[in-house]
Amino acid sequence: MCHYRFFVLFTVLALKSVECMFVYYQNYEFFSTIKLNDYNGYYGNVKILKYSMPNDVLSAIWRLQLVSSESCPSTDVYFYLEHSAYPVISPHNRTFPYYFNQGRLTKTMVKKSLGGSNPNKQDVYLNISSPSAGNWFSAAFTDSQDRKIKPEILKSNCTYFLTSSLNIWQINDTVVLYPNTTTQSREHSDFKIYKFMSTTTGPYLSFNIKLKQSNSSVCTVKSLLKQSAFPDMKNFKNNDDHVICQSNSSKQCSLSTDYPLANSWYYLGITSECNYSVEVALSNNCVESPFFISNKTLSTIMESTFPGLLKQKKDEFCRKLFQPIETFRFIGPTYFSVKYYFNSNHNRSNALLIRNEKKPYFIEFLVDQANNGGTLNFYLVNNLINDPNLYESDFLVNKASIFPSEKNPKNSTHSSKSKTSNLAEIKVMLYACLLFNSMSKYKNCPDGFLLSTQSFTNIFSNFQLNVAYPFMGKWYLAVWKECFNINTNESVTCPTDFVPHALIQISSDQCANDYCGEYGTCYIINSQLNLVSACKCSGGYEGYGCTDGRNAIPARIYLASVLFLTTSNLVFLLPICLAIYRKWYIESLIYFYNMFFSTFYHACDQEFYSFCIFNYDGLQLADFISSYSSFIITVLAMSSFERQWKVFTFFVGLLACISIGLYDRFSYSTFVVFLCIAISFTIFTWIKICISKRKLYPERRQLIRYYLPGFILALTGLLIYSFLQTKSNYWILHSIWHMCMASSIVFFLPKEETQHFGTDLSGENLKVALILDHITTTTATSSSLSDSSETSNSPPTSKSLIHANVTEISLLEA
Repeated sequence: MCHYRFFVLFTVLALKSVECMFVYYQNYEFFSTIKLNDYNGYYGNVKILKYSMPNDVLSAIWRLQLVSSESCPSTDVYFYLEHSAYPVISPHNRTFPYYFNQGRLTKTMVKKSLGGSNPNKQDVYLNISSPSAGNWFSAAFTDSQDRKIKPEILKSNCTYFLTSSLNIWQINDTVVLYPNTTTQSREHSDFKIYKFMSTTTGPYLSFNIKLKQSNSSVCTVKSLLKQSAFPDMKNFKNNDDHVICQSNSSKQCSLSTDYPLANSWYYLGITSECNYSVEVALSNNCVESPFFISNKTLSTIMESTFPGLLKQKKDEFCRKLFQPIETFRFIGPTYFSVKYYFNSNHNRSNALLIRNEKKPYFIEFLVDQANNGGTLNFYLVNNLINDPNLYESDFLVNKASIFPSEKNPKNSTHSSKSKTSNLAEIKVMLYACLLFNSMSKYKNCPDGFLLSTQSFTNIFSNFQLNVAYPFMGKWYLAVWKECFNINTNESVTCPTDFVPHALIQISSDQCANDYCGEYGTCYIINSQLNLVSACKCSGGYEGYGCTDGRNAIPARIYLASVLFLTTSNLVFLLPICLAIYRKWYIESLIYFYNMFFSTFYHACDQEFYSFCIFNYDGLQLADFISSYSSFIITVLAMSSFERQWKVFTFFVGLLACISIGLYDRFSYSTFVVFLCIAISFTIFTWIKICISKRKLYPERRQLIRYYLPGFILALTGLLIYSFLQTKSNYWILHSIWHMCMASSIVFFLPKEETQHFGTDLSGENLKVALILDHITTTTATSSSLSDSSETSNSPPTSKSLIHANVTEISLLEA
């Protein structure tokens, strides 16, 4: 950071070798760390920050600290900067709608790469010389080229952060100039900055520089004029508002600007080898009369009868003539919806007669936070009509004044034909220049948006212009006419009997003229307390108004994707029918539930050709829960638990799946944990049976013929789902995933329910077992007793033996 301070100081000292300027440095604004999002073609993912720039700033330095987490792939980080407006960006060079001006694209930009082979932490400095005072807006985001669709468990946890601060070098010894007052320079002055506050809107503002040569050597003065910011002396020759004067020249040394704005600072930078003085002159050298009389004879009679009447109050009239046409605005009920109307003394109308050929008509309107986040729309309809001299004002109200021929159609037809013949060789052109915070240089419109259209009698011509995210401040629309010879294309005097009639409409709306086309939806975004509207495109369309279709997906592909994603779920009919045939009724119900909601979820989850049986969020939740449940119940069906234990564990898993879906349905890691628990239960029962029977379970034949193909199908589906899906092939690979998982269930589902583990030996079953055991024991005892009866005097009878057995069973029951 220190070398940047020394660099700016060296620049300042180089500009002033003798007179010391009071320049001081300060950390002006600091923003805490924010997390950056991937742009992905949507302005809503952009983080917008607002900075405040004070007056009299020589240089502004934005310090950007970019940080990424460890082991992240290489990713580009963008930082756009714009004065008084939200940045208009197009990092992928996408086109704008037809009527949008592409010169509005933000050019001040920093691009850095983080991660991969690049450092994970970088400090970037952006230096702006002579910045304009007011608000500055930045747009920051990342642009990753990885378009693969991965589950959360496999996604790299890469995050990118931005910390920004604004540091300024400010001058506090600028000399304030006053009108009609001469300001002397100090002795041995080499470089100095002067400023003048224009308090009124006039036709002309001039700065006269008078040199004071103290010796015989020739003295050179370089001066540069700029509005609202310090002049950049380093780029002296690249600026049009500059002049180089010699002391031995008789030519007046002055800098001037047309149509200075009220309440605006004008800065004058002077580099001189000798002393000089500066004088500010406000000119009102107008020659137009305050009364418009087209008839020269009548004008002569009026001047001879009332001497001086046509020339009285000339200065006051000039100020009024160059005062812009004020507008009032109507703010609509939605965000950024504003309409502007002319506000004259006679009426409120958007119709204007372009009578004056020498001077333009300026229309003034304001853009602020009410509509800076939308689109400024400008629309003009023009035709050539008879000049209604009965009206003193240039504004027109009703249709009769616009089309006066309708009052007397018989007379007007003849008049129109005779006057149209005068226009046979004349081409009347109407020009309009849309300027921000300026009324000068409207002719070539180098800093604005130039529009032109030819005027025809009884034929309407129109043109349209849209400006995305307009600058905040005063806007001026300069409208004027010029006439040319049709054959030679030379400039000629315009006819006075026919004038262009312009119907001007100025408004603002959300997004692209409140319309994102059939491939986009307009959203209002709140980014760091900055409201902005943006189009979210679909169908592969991109751009500010979703009109760039270079990557658009054809309609036939979309129709095929809908059919693939929905009909692929019909493969679940195989496990459903098999489960019913093998009497796995609960399992068949879950598989049907999964097929039903997966089909209608994918039918609803489409940008086009969508069909929703109820809201999207409910369908998505049902699809996730049914998918999780199908995994759990299939794994538990493969185990050797008794049926009642299987049902119990399944409902535990089902409740867990519902809880996962309600908490975070995309939390695949939590689901994998529950699935591993279910698999561990199944494997545990298999191991228990293997130990008790001392042989392989399941049998080798079952493992090879059923479980191995099912495992291969399930693994293939999981690999496709986890690593191969992208946005372009999602509809194909996800359909294959459906078919793989449904087919694997056919192989995994057992033929019959096994109860080798956890067999019930209590209650009635235990009684029967004990009776059979005692009967067997009694038979053996009877045969042994009959063999020894010869030696015994009191052999037991069968009645007593049966009684003893019943007594023993009774004791066991007790």
